[in-house]
Amino acid sequence: MPRHALLVPVLALLLASPVVLSQDTPPASPSPRTLPAPARDPIGHRLHRLRMEHGPGMGVMSDLHALERLCRQTGREKELAGVYNEVLAKSQDPGLRTYAYHRLADLQATPANLDQAIATLRKSLSENLANEAKMRAERERMRARWQQHTAPAPR
Repeated sequence: MPRHALLVPVLALLLASPVVLSQDTPPASPSPRTLPAPARDPIGHRLHRLRMEHGPGMGVMSDLHALERLCRQTGREKELAGVYNEVLAKSQDPGLRTYAYHRLADLQATPANLDQAIATLRKSLSENLANEAKMRAERERMRARWQQHTAPAPR
């Protein structure tokens, strides 16, 4: 390989390098940058934000977010516990139920109701564990059926 073939990319890299470009300007005095503290994240909110954007419960979760925002703006936060309990009574979607449990626990997590919030999250955990066990059992049944289907026929 000719020498000049390697020289061109190296020269281009050096010219684009911030070290070479910054030598024309005096170095800035280092100033400590502090990042803003992250906003308090409600229980599980980040995880459910993904599900809210994509998934079967998207419309319900969007409605719940909007309703919660309006209730908070108008000082009617006490109504939200009833809304989330209603969702739990009507929905069978595990993701939506988990979301409702987490929001309900977040509402209950005042110093006076920490025990109630813990009980709510434990109930959610129990449901999720049961759902996970059902899904695992169904996968095993499907795997067994597939193995029977693909097994060579006896001669």
